[in-house]
Amino acid sequence: MERFIVASLLLLLASAAAVEGRMGAAAVFHNSMPTNHVLTGGGELPRICDQVRFKTICRGFTKLPGVATPRQLLMASIRVASDKAKEAKLRVEEYKARTHASGPMASIADTCTKGYDDVVQSLGETRQLIESKGTNFDLNIKVSDAVTHAGDCSTGFEDFPDIKSPFAAIQQNVYRVVNNVLNIAVVVQQAEAHQAKLLGPHVH
Repeated sequence: MERFIVASLLLLLASAAAVEGRMGAAAVFHNSMPTNHVLTGGGELPRICDQVRFKTICRGFTKLPGVATPRQLLMASIRVASDKAKEAKLRVEEYKARTHASGPMASIADTCTKGYDDVVQSLGETRQLIESKGTNFDLNIKVSDAVTHAGDCSTGFEDFPDIKSPFAAIQQNVYRVVNNVLNIAVVVQQAEAHQAKLLGPHVH
């Protein structure tokens, strides 16, 4: 079910990218949009959170210090997701050391730690793209990578169905916060593309 939802979100991202392609290579959440931009102002944040899958988590992001715009909401979601992935990796490493995991469990633990490392890396590259005003196309790839890697630990356990995951709650938490990064990016990009279409390709 989760993979189906991710696939649906990726189709939405592809649609937003297609609109961008018809209008030219737009920068990611460019700050030079007019003051009446559809995404300007904290009043848009509840509306964004109403469109994501894990609404309560998103609303929690809106209460963080310094979060007043959609761009800041996305950056906050990236920061929290990265922190959760780092925490998950630490928990897996602690478990492996404490239990002296071996055999399939050791292999699964390695899959989990690498997956969470990859989540952090993909989210870091996503943040850099936003800060450097890279293209939405590049951003979509990085966010999609992060979501994929957020599920690596679960996939590792699926390969050994007789082994019950001691990290189930952690896996779910990381997946949800990373998935929210994708959700928020989808909503913001769609609104950006719609506003750019209304304003025309030559407005800066």
